[in-house]
Amino acid sequence: MKIFLSMMVFFLVSVLAVAQIDKGDELAQTGNWKAAINAYRNAPSDATQQFKLAQAYTQLGNSAKAITHYRAGFAIDSTAIKPMYDYGKLLVNSQQSVDAIPVFTLLIERDSTNASFHYYLGEAWSGLNQVNNAIPSYQKALLLNEDYRAARLDLIKNLIQKREFSKAVKFAKQGIAADSTDVKMNSYLAQAYMNSKWYDKAIPVFERLFELGNDTEYNRNGLAFSYYSTRQYEKSIENYKVYVEEYNDKEASVFFNMSVAYMRIEKYTESIEAIEKAIAIRRPLLDKEYVQLAAVHARNEDIKNAFYALKTAQKERADDAMINYQLAIAADRYFKDKNSIIPYYENYLEIHGKKSPYGSLAAERLADLKEAVFMDGDD
Repeated sequence: MKIFLSMMVFFLVSVLAVAQIDKGDELAQTGNWKAAINAYRNAPSDATQQFKLAQAYTQLGNSAKAITHYRAGFAIDSTAIKPMYDYGKLLVNSQQSVDAIPVFTLLIERDSTNASFHYYLGEAWSGLNQVNNAIPSYQKALLLNEDYRAARLDLIKNLIQKREFSKAVKFAKQGIAADSTDVKMNSYLAQAYMNSKWYDKAIPVFERLFELGNDTEYNRNGLAFSYYSTRQYEKSIENYKVYVEEYNDKEASVFFNMSVAYMRIEKYTESIEAIEKAIAIRRPLLDKEYVQLAAVHARNEDIKNAFYALKTAQKERADDAMINYQLAIAADRYFKDKNSIIPYYENYLEIHGKKSPYGSLAAERLADLKEAVFMDGDD
């Protein structure tokens, strides 16, 4: 009789427990997490109850309480695979990668064929910036499931970070072969090409991204620079104009490149305007821009303005050997009076010496000038 009563009590308790869990699950389906939690709390305290509470708190974004309930559940049942998988993902998503690594390592020991276990182990390593450990995990996930897009994207991202651009290109191309409209995959391919300086290959990828409606600041600047680097100056200027109008009109390097591009196609007025904008942005360190301004004037055979642009560049960086030598050459071309030219070569040699990059040339020209002055009978 006592055994029968005990069995009846156990049966009723079990039925009640199942009823409370079912009630909580029903409430959870409609997102009523507060009521679901109350229902779960009324169920007997066992592993299932703890895991249900953990899931509910995860949905509410309360990671701390969710982790507490997961750990309470594992204290009762340490073999539950699904809760352990959810727990590991929660640790990764809450930046607790150190704790997540042993969780996914254990899961892989139990089932090494599960691609997701390897992927999230990679995510945990990636969260610690351990690229060398993350990459093999992503590769294993992709080997187990070649359609695992998230694993492929994160693998490519880490390969780019490690500067293994050829491998990044290979995996990105495989992803694009499966879906040519994948914006993220195309974006990573463009980044890999840009970082490896394969600008001719980057151009069609950027153009494809625009076809897909992905006109971003990075993509527009990347396309403009790729055209610039492959000497397609008209197209470079066209894209830089869009970049300046739509994204960023305060980037000196953009106007500098535009100035060079205009100079290459002999549009000197536009080249000067562009470099002057770069100068206005770059102050106070503007030596590079003034050297470019001088180059434009020189190409346009405006010797006077080329000379004064280099004088301004020298004021910006008086210890630069290249600037001081170019200034001496500009003075040589600008002044007819040899006595006016000599001080510029003397200044170069005084600062940089005969053993500097342009020292022998400067010394030789200075000697010629002094000889010419002597032969002419000048003081």
